[in-house]
Amino acid sequence: MPDLTDKAAQAYSTAYQSAIEDVISRYPALAKLPNERAAELLRDIDFENLFRTNYGMDKALEGLAVSFAKEIVVTPAPPILPSTETLSAVLQFEIDAANTQITQSAAEIKKIMMRSVLGRQSEAEFAAALNTNTLRPDQVNSYVNQNLRSFHRTVESQAAQANPEALYIWDGPLDNVTSDECVAMITLGALNEAEWQASGYGQYLESGTHYGCRHTLQMFVQPSQLENTKDAREV
Repeated sequence: MPDLTDKAAQAYSTAYQSAIEDVISRYPALAKLPNERAAELLRDIDFENLFRTNYGMDKALEGLAVSFAKEIVVTPAPPILPSTETLSAVLQFEIDAANTQITQSAAEIKKIMMRSVLGRQSEAEFAAALNTNTLRPDQVNSYVNQNLRSFHRTVESQAAQANPEALYIWDGPLDNVTSDECVAMITLGALNEAEWQASGYGQYLESGTHYGCRHTLQMFVQPSQLENTKDAREV
C-alpha cells in the first residue's frame, strides 16, 4: 500500500508526465511554421511558467512540501523534538532542489524543441529526443522518492540524537529486494542512538544503505515493531 512518500512522488511525476505529453501534442503545429516564425514563437514561450501553472508542477511541489512537513510529526512524538531550525533548513534544501529541477527541465525541453523544429524532425523523432535527453517520469518519481525518504531519515536521526535514551529500530520492508545491509540492521532490533553509532551502521542512519533505500529509524514503542527482526535473523 503506497505511503505518504510514494503518493507525493507519484503526484510530482504525474504532473511531469502531463507536461511532456502536452509539449509533444503542440509540436506538429509548431513544426509546420517557417523556421524564423517557429524560432520567434519558441523564444517567447515561458516554458518554466507553463510547467509551474498549466502542467501542475507547482501544485505538485506544494504537495511535496506538505509531505515533508508531515514527516516532521513523528508518531508517536519523542520526548524532545529536533531543532525546528535544523528541520526547516533541511526542508528548504529539498524544496529548492525540486524547484531547480523544474527550471532545468523546462530549459532543456525548450532547447530540444527548438533543435527539432529547425531540423524538421517528425513528432516521433521529437518525442524520442525528449525521452533520450530529459528525465523520464519514472526517473522523476525515483528522484523525488529518494529526496523525501532522505528527509525522513534526517528527521528521525535528529530525533534519536535529541533523545539519547530512546530506542530505535531500522524500519521498512523485508522482502526479496531488501539490501544485505538493511537486513543486518533490522536484525539488531531496538538500540539507542549511541548503540546504533557503535554498531558499525551509523553511516547509514541518514543516507540509507543505497540510493532508493526504503528504510529509516523509527522510535521503538511496542513489541509488534520487532516482527521483522526474527524473520531477518532467520534470513
